[in-house]
Amino acid sequence: MVTKTRIGFVVGCLLLGSGLASAQLVRHRSVTGPRGGTRSVTQTRANGQFSGTRQATGPHGATYMNQRDVSAGQYNDVRTKTGRNGASVTTQRTAQKGELNTTKTAVGPNGGTYTSQRAVAPGQLNSSKTAVGPNGGVYTDQRSVTEGQVTNTRTFTPAH
Repeated sequence: MVTKTRIGFVVGCLLLGSGLASAQLVRHRSVTGPRGGTRSVTQTRANGQFSGTRQATGPHGATYMNQRDVSAGQYNDVRTKTGRNGASVTTQRTAQKGELNTTKTAVGPNGGTYTSQRAVAPGQLNSSKTAVGPNGGVYTDQRSVTEGQVTNTRTFTPAH
């Protein structure tokens, strides 16, 4: 017996193998858990490129989302997590031509924030971190490395 999933996979493979420039394979799956949470995955492949999306929602409102795109020499990944209390974390990674860039942002339920950025290239590293407390205190850390030269600066500004 042949299932619908296998038929879709076979048709997609035939289209990809037939030389059609616009052929693509799409997979989708969605599941609802016993407590009401949901999870879904969608993947698309076409002409040497890949795209995938994962999403989940917990029964109490927490969410997760991941979007990934890959093509020749390029990679992009974005992930967002949100707790049921409103706190969230977003991470983005991009890679291309030997360079990697990462940005991470976290927001607490009480208004505190944290941001981290990092850029890496052959012979270079730049990073910065900033944390802002709910009362206004600010901490920063900046670092730069170029051909073995290191510069690091840290500052703290207390809340008013």
